[in-house]
Amino acid sequence: MRPKLSLLLGSLLITSANSATAATGCQKGERCTMVVYSEQSDTWQVINKARAERAFSPFSTYKIPNTLILLEQKKVNAESSYQVNTKQYPPEKWWPKTWLASDINLKDAFHYSALPLYQTWTNDLNKTNIQRHLDTFNYGNRDIAGPLDAFWLNSSLQISAFEQIDFLRRLDKKTLGLSEQTYQTFSSIFLKEHTDEYKLYAKTGTGPIAKKTYVGWYVGKIENKQGTHYFAFNMYAPTFREMVKQRVNKAHATLEKLNIL
Repeated sequence: MRPKLSLLLGSLLITSANSATAATGCQKGERCTMVVYSEQSDTWQVINKARAERAFSPFSTYKIPNTLILLEQKKVNAESSYQVNTKQYPPEKWWPKTWLASDINLKDAFHYSALPLYQTWTNDLNKTNIQRHLDTFNYGNRDIAGPLDAFWLNSSLQISAFEQIDFLRRLDKKTLGLSEQTYQTFSSIFLKEHTDEYKLYAKTGTGPIAKKTYVGWYVGKIENKQGTHYFAFNMYAPTFREMVKQRVNKAHATLEKLNIL
């Protein structure tokens, strides 16, 4: 049975998450994992390795490969503004106001996880092309047998934290069979935060995988004076609200503990 979209808010940014009380990092034995690979020093840091090897639904972290495919197929571009097709995807009460704007650009659609926009865009693709790209990307289990507009939402597509890192590294090495323009455009979309000390590229993703069990992702990379550090974090929470309160803060606390952020 296909899950309700209200339970599949992949990575809606809720500002209260940033103002939550100080979080503790992921600890050994907790229901979470963090994997960090530091390119320049060729070192791995892993918390809860068994969980890091376990594949989960990517939820809105799939917007990383999805956006690359959409750019490469010229279904979207960074200069245009977009609006949700409310006839195809009627608004629901839980939708954030940002999804109903008439001028959503691609970067905002990516970071605010405008699910109905991405579903509409994905419907303009076909599974043959998507499969070809995901095979080239070697993205997770590459299984898109689920619905065309939802196979990444607690459906057939699955990926582990280690596999997230592998994919991000090959993205940076530009070995995904994409055009230079696609790589450059996506880099500007992926960038989340830029300070004097670092650049943070990140994507969240959250959704239910069982009763009272949500999995939350935070994946990306940090560029600082020590080089490039790829990271993939996931955790459990009993509700979407609890996940949003904890996910990014806990991931950042873990990256600080590992002297990455």
